[in-house]
Amino acid sequence: MSAIAGIIQHDGRPFERATLARMQNSLAPYGRDAQRLWQRGYAMLMHALLRTTPEDSYDAQPLADAQGRLVIAFDGRLDNREELAVELGIAREPAAAMADSDLVLAACLRWDSDAVLHMLGDFALAAWQPQAAKLWLARDPLGGRPLFWHRQAGFFAFASLPKILFALPDVPRALCEERLHDFICLLPTVGPESFFREVYRVEPGHVTTFEGGKVTSRRYHRFDTRREIRLARDADYVEALREQLDRAVACRLRACGPIASHLSSGYDSSTVTATAARLLAARGERLVAYTAVPREGFNGPVGTGRHADEGPGARALAARHANIEHVLVRPEGRTPLDFLHASIETMDRAPLNPCNQVWFENIEADAERRGVKVMLIAQMGNMSISYTGEQILPWLFGHGRWRAWWREAQATRRRRPGLRWRGLLAQSLGPYLPAPLWRGLQKLRGQDLVLDHYAAIHPAFMQRMDSTARIRASGWDMSYRPWADGRAMRVAALLRMDIGEHALASNARGLEMRDPSADLRLIEFCLALPYAQYQRDGQTRWLLHRLMDGVLPPEIVDAKTRGLQAADWYESIASALPRYREELAGLAAHGGVGDYVDLDAMAKELERWPDSGWDRPAVIQTYRLKLLRGIAVGNFVRYVDARNR
Repeated sequence: MSAIAGIIQHDGRPFERATLARMQNSLAPYGRDAQRLWQRGYAMLMHALLRTTPEDSYDAQPLADAQGRLVIAFDGRLDNREELAVELGIAREPAAAMADSDLVLAACLRWDSDAVLHMLGDFALAAWQPQAAKLWLARDPLGGRPLFWHRQAGFFAFASLPKILFALPDVPRALCEERLHDFICLLPTVGPESFFREVYRVEPGHVTTFEGGKVTSRRYHRFDTRREIRLARDADYVEALREQLDRAVACRLRACGPIASHLSSGYDSSTVTATAARLLAARGERLVAYTAVPREGFNGPVGTGRHADEGPGARALAARHANIEHVLVRPEGRTPLDFLHASIETMDRAPLNPCNQVWFENIEADAERRGVKVMLIAQMGNMSISYTGEQILPWLFGHGRWRAWWREAQATRRRRPGLRWRGLLAQSLGPYLPAPLWRGLQKLRGQDLVLDHYAAIHPAFMQRMDSTARIRASGWDMSYRPWADGRAMRVAALLRMDIGEHALASNARGLEMRDPSADLRLIEFCLALPYAQYQRDGQTRWLLHRLMDGVLPPEIVDAKTRGLQAADWYESIASALPRYREELAGLAAHGGVGDYVDLDAMAKELERWPDSGWDRPAVIQTYRLKLLRGIAVGNFVRYVDARNR
């Protein structure tokens, strides 16, 4: 993996050596193995390489073809190397001695910007065509790698992170209030705006082109919610999923060093870990599996249907694979404040979930000490392999299949005795009720979500940004209205996220994050399967249950509760309350933070620190969400201001 940057300086000004040095210095932490620069005339591209695959030893970017038609800077990993080489007419032996970027260069020469239609994997790509004076940028459909750009009258610049662009003296570092507002309110990430004014992101699945002084953008990939795969037998769906999953995991095991995985007691990470362990065992290789657990002896409240310690389930899975080295990671007395400033600096943004930064950073630190190159995760499993299928009830209802709906509703109640008919009817009818009526019913039941209960947004900022209108325009429903269409729901969830900066941040540890559950082919396959393959006779995740039958241990398959990440989060805060008070005081002393987050309300909540009730939704919203995320946003605002001085 890499970090990339470049400038097209079409006003004729020469490149200043000090400016290029600042950009390279900003890139270097994300590509510790090699840094190179290409410059011709008024164009410059630079590249910093982190070697994570065997073929990275051949990488010598930026790459230019011999005829001077094209220069590329590629940050990514190709998961279809062999297929792409065949399409390009490159024989197996020479292809084996080519870096991924070499194949990308050949693809861009063949298909121009349509090359992205032939590429699979996580990537961000910049392609400069000197003869046409055209630059185009692209990202993969799931946004696995980040890419940003800035334009002024005299130049166009791009980079993996905004802070690399700020190495240019003419690029202003100013907050984009619209994007900051939406982040505080947990609204979907839509549109090209970044956290910085006049710095824009290339959206996932888009090509952005700079040509003739104009910037245009087009979406090159769309998920098809109408496609449906029909197979002859139920067993055929299981075998087809097995083939898709094996391929998704196998192509992410191409590494030039040790491989590790996140292993919780949930379905997604355990499925990915078990599959990776089996495939690595066939190669005689080992897997390090990390499980985040609370401190020794923790027995605090976590809420109905949850469990705090994911160690037993993960340990039972690891015990089934002789090639798994299982590592339990505990908080060791650390608090989210310990990692907050470094996380903001590395990602150039505020972390979404400061609670999870503790175990996440502890895992990455241990992996770095072990020389791990690849970390397998499973963040998109709910949208692919472990989709519950619960939208089958509103789907059956909406299509008038009353008998089938009645049978499935009865079966669902038998499997979940605590579920009332009122809940089933709300799930089935909710998508078809007028929105005002649904919201009114939720308020009567006390289940509506109030913005300032979970978000530390300042009331004046809410009013100035017209939060109600922005929330409505985003399409996000604060009343948690059910979906009638499971495919549309999953696509909406996939499109609302952009994890590029988080993935790039791991480069600073010498790691590459890879998510088999986010494999594009796997997701498109899972989207096309009938709902009845995901829920049958009240059994949710029916397809995955059949696939992993006998593979996952009873401690995972038969669990009646779900694991809660960072279950002992409140203990770490309670042990450091004076530090949190000092942090809020420091943020209050900063002139600009209070314009965006409600520091007074946060300070009052901190003084009302409760002694119990940590499993109550109101307490979780106030402290785990509102307080910690508010502190994270405040530190980000202060970080931006400090670098402007």
